[in-house]
Amino acid sequence: MKGLIFVELMAFIELKLGIEGQEEVIMQASLPNDAAFTNVGNYPGSYAAALVAATAAHTGIPAHALCQAFGRFLYTRFEEKFPELMQQYGNARSLLDHIERHIHEEVRTIYPDARPPSVTTREEGADYYVTYRSHRPFAHIAFGLIEQCIASYDEDSMIAWCKGSTPSNATFVIRRHPETGGRVMRIT
Repeated sequence: MKGLIFVELMAFIELKLGIEGQEEVIMQASLPNDAAFTNVGNYPGSYAAALVAATAAHTGIPAHALCQAFGRFLYTRFEEKFPELMQQYGNARSLLDHIERHIHEEVRTIYPDARPPSVTTREEGADYYVTYRSHRPFAHIAFGLIEQCIASYDEDSMIAWCKGSTPSNATFVIRRHPETGGRVMRIT
């Protein structure tokens, strides 16, 4: 996995637990690099899983809930770090439609060794489906990213997991929900 994700994961853990809590998580995760990450480095996905597991043990918050919260956090960080890219899209569906063809293509151009997940979209009537496929089990992070994307565009929608989804191969459905007053409704 690209170091940028790890740098942001460490920032997320520090935000949630403070420096001392973050240090305890690092010790508990027992990573060979002592959680020293750079934006341009490459690191095994197992390091992220170890950090999430240690954070879950430290906080008592389930790992999947931490991953979803991290996904929401990560989206806001992408908005800050890559405003020119994120502002190209007028709504959540437009951005989600271009993840594979534009955003992940740029990632592969900048980092030829990168293996981002596959993210595909399709519409069926009023329902909009996003499918995440990866060799890494981080669909909960993808869910949080999508959740925050919808919220950032202030869209009247809700997102739900589709039956049969797994951490490595998940489909989410997004539905318009006019009664929400612009808030994202979470159905998990």
